[in-house]
Amino acid sequence: MRIALINPQTENLAMRELYGHYENLALGLLAAQLRPAGHNVELYDLRVDGITESEMVEVLIRENFSLVALSVNYATLPSALRIAQRLALFAPVKPYIVLGGEHVSYDDVGILSAYSAVDVICRGEGEITFQRIADAISNDFPLSDLEGITFRDRESGEIHINPNRAPNDHLDGLCFAAHDVAQKSLLHDKPVKIGILIRRGCPYPCVFCNAQRFLGNESTGIRARTPSNVVKEIAALQSMVKQTQSYLHIYDATFVTPSKENRLWINEFCDEMERRELSVPFDAFIRADSFYIDKPKDRDLLLRLRNIGLISTYLGLEAGDNAQLNAYNKKIIPSVSTRVFQHLKLLGMTGSTNGCITFFQNVTLNQIENTVLFLYDVGLASFWNIASRAETLPGIPLNGKTIMHERDTAWDVENYEFQDDKVAMLYAYIRRIIGRYEIIRLEDRLLRGARDRIKIKQFYQGIVGYSHREKLFDLLVKDIQGDTVEFILALIREISSGENISDYFNQAVQVYISRLEQKTRRLFMTYWNE
Repeated sequence: MRIALINPQTENLAMRELYGHYENLALGLLAAQLRPAGHNVELYDLRVDGITESEMVEVLIRENFSLVALSVNYATLPSALRIAQRLALFAPVKPYIVLGGEHVSYDDVGILSAYSAVDVICRGEGEITFQRIADAISNDFPLSDLEGITFRDRESGEIHINPNRAPNDHLDGLCFAAHDVAQKSLLHDKPVKIGILIRRGCPYPCVFCNAQRFLGNESTGIRARTPSNVVKEIAALQSMVKQTQSYLHIYDATFVTPSKENRLWINEFCDEMERRELSVPFDAFIRADSFYIDKPKDRDLLLRLRNIGLISTYLGLEAGDNAQLNAYNKKIIPSVSTRVFQHLKLLGMTGSTNGCITFFQNVTLNQIENTVLFLYDVGLASFWNIASRAETLPGIPLNGKTIMHERDTAWDVENYEFQDDKVAMLYAYIRRIIGRYEIIRLEDRLLRGARDRIKIKQFYQGIVGYSHREKLFDLLVKDIQGDTVEFILALIREISSGENISDYFNQAVQVYISRLEQKTRRLFMTYWNE
């Protein structure tokens, strides 16, 4: 069967800048499973390949695909639906159209009810489920027997919710992901970033996240590939990773936890990497309580991980206020996060934050101040991080604690109002700045990119730890973010005063933006071509 696997375009320009050119790992895993089963599979990535939605539809019609699958989140869902609807309108014979991903897994009936172009929602992890879909369609078998899908009967129009598929407990049996998109990009000297997935599930019940449910395939257990299987894949990717001049991204929800099982796995992983004398620059998602930095064993483990290539970490911070963190069920306090982040920095292992949620429905101006100052302490007080707000992703527990209005669109994840009028005013001013000034969208991406370039270059030069170059870079970042913090805190004070601040805002923002542009340009000219 001719199958097209598509990573759609992100909906808004701001997200496109921040996304960069990441290869879609989910589609690579699907392709790797389908090809040995005899299916003819093509991978497309609108962002990386640089093609439009109209061009994608033309290709799908011309190449006469029988099955088209799109991997989506809330940012790519609008693009996916436009492709699906155009294909349904213009294809001489409409192919089966399948959507997969976290967002649609928890809004399956809503999507199918609103968009007749979509035939099937593949829920949860998709390798086995999607192969079953492809096999069923190619052999004209009914979809009613397939676990893990929600589908519309093409004759009656009735929507059916099939039972969940049991978690796959033999992850070593899956094929390594196909990297067609990365190979095409490298062939044409286009930037691309690749990654792997080691374990599925998450032990942490944070209310803003679906990782425990989605990556666990509706199970709370953790399933992992064996260390030898993972290291075999890393070895196969080593040369490609070097070509990308980026990290190998480990997409596990939490790469390191303090559990006995995880510690055994991580140590065996290090043993295997060391045995093969393998070192690849990689980054991973961790938490502030992933390591107990006062314990010698954990400090030694950090050094082992650094020596095999873990030189960048995405630390889930979320907020700098205890009450906010409690509301998010994060079970971490800001002072611990700060201390761990600074320790990682001294080892040359920091990157950015995996998440920041400054604004949520019940937040106060005082809590926002706490988070702003916390982010400044760890060097992550970009305007973009400060402006972040809680998203009402379908299926997350936080939605049960949020007063929401009806979603304007299937991809609307901001369908709530702030309860404090002054917080609402602050957020409105912040959104106005983001909408007007290009530097706000670029600052965080440029700082991340410049830091990554420094670290990658040093890795291949054999420079270990927190270098003098990085220290100088961080001082410039601190200076830039000091202006941002000063501006935001002054804006909060003006709003708290209860006076009309329009004139103040217009004058203050011009001064702030001018400084931000000048300092960011200086940093860019100094470090971007590392």
